Order: sequence, then C-alpha cells, then structure tokens
Amino acid sequence: MSDKPTDPTDAFDSPDVLTFPPVIYLTFFVIGIITDRALSHSIGFQGFSHPAGWVLAATGFLIVCWAVTRFIRQKTHVDVRKPATTIVTDGPYRFSRNPMYLAATLLYAGIVIAYGKMATLGCLIPCLIVMHYGVIAREERYLEGKFSDSYRDYCAKVRRWI
Repeated sequence: MSDKPTDPTDAFDSPDVLTFPPVIYLTFFVIGIITDRALSHSIGFQGFSHPAGWVLAATGFLIVCWAVTRFIRQKTHVDVRKPATTIVTDGPYRFSRNPMYLAATLLYAGIVIAYGKMATLGCLIPCLIVMHYGVIAREERYLEGKFSDSYRDYCAKVRRWI
C-alpha cells in the first residue's frame, strides 16, 4: 500500500531531522568506545565476548537490508532528510514503523555485547533519546502533515518500534 503526495518536488519538503540517523548512532558509538578505553581498568570487562551479540548484529543487518529494499522498490528516499514520496507499509514496515532504526539499534547493541563494551552499551540510551526527539518525532510530524489520514491509519495499525 502506498499513498502518493501531490508535490514531491517542494523545496521545503523535509522532516527537518537533526542529521542522517547513522551519524547519530556512530557518534554515540565512538563516544562509548572512547569511554570504554578510558575506563578499561576500572570496569574490567575487557576481553569479554558474547556470541548472542553477533546474533543481534546479524539480525539488525538483515532487517536493514530488508527495509532498504522496500524503499528502493517503492521508489522513495532511504535518506530521511529527503522528501518522502510514499508511505512504505509492506515488508518489515508491517511490524514496525521504524525498522531501519530498530535494525541500527540491534546492530549497535549486538556489536557492543559481542565485544563486551559496557560503557558503549550504556551510550545507547542517550543515543535513543536523541533519535526519538531529533529524528523520529520530527519525521512522524512531517509524515502526518504530508500524508494526513493515510499516515494516521498506518500508525493506528503498526507500532513505532515492535
């Protein structure tokens, strides 16, 4: 199901998010790694490795590939900073309104769990707060304004995360 807008070329057609979401995840990941390295002697989890982390990371990778494929097939922008041309509601979007953000979260958590980087895992919490207020809430307002009832109906049927 998709809903085409009237004018996808509008120069002001943007959700005005803080930045490209992978930049937010990467920023908090780097802050976490630096913190882990600085605290390595006091935390004592160096060398800890958990295979469940790789399962989470692989799951995140597969979900993001599935979600991006749906966007490409619907001929809409993967980059949230660009205009949305349709509401994608199939594939992983049947289960989550934000499967790419869910996938990025799983990938981030999986890698840090696999390598035992506890401070980096802790940095995921502020990362998700920034994602919520700086990206997701803005994107939702934009989509509701652009697609109105179609987007509201979709939100009523599908949860934000899972």
